[in-house]
Amino acid sequence: MNRRDTLPGFTESDGRMPSHLELDPADHEEPTWEVLHPAKRRRFDRRARVILAVAALAALLANAGAAWAYWRFNNPAGEHDWTSGTTVEVTLTAISDPGRPLRPGMSGNLTVTVTNQHGVPVRVTEILPGEGAVIADGIHRESGCADPRVEFTRERFPVSWEVPRNTVGAFILNGALSVRAGGDPACQGATFTVPVRATAVRP
Repeated sequence: MNRRDTLPGFTESDGRMPSHLELDPADHEEPTWEVLHPAKRRRFDRRARVILAVAALAALLANAGAAWAYWRFNNPAGEHDWTSGTTVEVTLTAISDPGRPLRPGMSGNLTVTVTNQHGVPVRVTEILPGEGAVIADGIHRESGCADPRVEFTRERFPVSWEVPRNTVGAFILNGALSVRAGGDPACQGATFTVPVRATAVRP
């Protein structure tokens, strides 16, 4: 039976609902995600689950200006001693806009998700092309899209993205991608995963 007076008690002093709720680890058990195979079972660790969740977040928030999801990570105690300007490593995922497929002669947006797994906030100051190949979504790969010819419109993108501690942020780089003419017809309409890297610091 659900009690109707359960949720109204969770309010902040200004009367708004809290942006997220935290439970003491002793009060709940963290769910386990599994991938089942005919011959064996594989259990994902925390990092693998985060990466999967980030990819799902990017797909869901591809048309958002900036969106957030809160996570709880295990953070080294020394992070709180980092001074302003300390270079920080973050995890990145980037996809093209699924609502606006890339076409020759036109630019397209790039959604970048930044996973700040640290116990302190970070600021992303620059996005650059990463190493590796651009990859089309599974359906278009199966149709023969092997050479997307997707590229960045600039060599670097100065940004100022504040990402709170233990948080995944999704951001939009407008007009960041283009596709060269003469590409494989099988790639038309595809959503692409794009390798990127970033410069991030402790604010």
